[in-house]
Amino acid sequence: MAAGAGGGPGARTDEDPPGSRPKKPMLAAAAIAGAVLISVPFLVAGQDDDRKADKEQTRNAAGTVLDAARPAAPETYTSETPKPSPTPSRKKREEKKKEPVKPSAPQPLKPVVVTPTPTPSPSPSKQRQKKAASTKAPAGTAAAALEHLAKSDPQGRHICYRAFVAGQGWQVPVCDGTMTGTTGQGKKITALNISVWNVEGSSANALLHDAGAKSGNAKWAPSWTPVIANGENVYIGSSKAGAPFMTGFAMNVGKGNVCHTAKMRNGGWGPQYCKSSRPEYMFVGTTDNGNWFEAVKLTV
Repeated sequence: MAAGAGGGPGARTDEDPPGSRPKKPMLAAAAIAGAVLISVPFLVAGQDDDRKADKEQTRNAAGTVLDAARPAAPETYTSETPKPSPTPSRKKREEKKKEPVKPSAPQPLKPVVVTPTPTPSPSPSKQRQKKAASTKAPAGTAAAALEHLAKSDPQGRHICYRAFVAGQGWQVPVCDGTMTGTTGQGKKITALNISVWNVEGSSANALLHDAGAKSGNAKWAPSWTPVIANGENVYIGSSKAGAPFMTGFAMNVGKGNVCHTAKMRNGGWGPQYCKSSRPEYMFVGTTDNGNWFEAVKLTV
């Protein structure tokens, strides 16, 4: 008992079981081992996270940058004609500059064809008028008589005419209101010759006695003459032997008026009648198949 009471701090009592309290070195070793065991899972987890991040980066890079840069494989193959470059390369331009310029052979000059400006042609009547002025009319005709008037008065309006009287023949031509034919003799006119000046030509037709007519009316010649130019001769009726006489006639001019005064058989001189230019026309005489005009005076 006394021995127990006198024991120091390191003394062991009978109540403490042997080996129940570990020594300090052992406790320190156990603490270090426990710390290592606790830290190992965290280290392993950290390494796994890093590996996963690397894998994710690699996967993402493979799915984006590499895949986008890689061209898709073509499904079909087609051939295409190569197109020339819009501008030659610098090397080609330099080669062209170095090539010596060959003198080209002189090209023959092509003739320049210039279409002439058409000159307006004169009207047929003016052409015939120039022709008539340059060509003398047959002597004794109305156109021959008109030549003298045209020379002395080229700007004036004139008409010359002559009658073929049955049994007498052609009379001397007269102009501008002078009488042709006969009076008081009962002579018949079978033809007329007329020529005009500065009225754009004239045309005429004859009304002829019809021996076989039952209606009592004379008949017109088959057609009018064409429009005859100024200064040329117009003929109507016939100067042949046995030709029917004229009971009347019609005529027109292309410009201005034409007028007449006529003397009928067994009658006096009638009043003056005038008509304007074509298509109007002047009529002289009668449609009576048994009557005729003996003389006429014409003016334009």
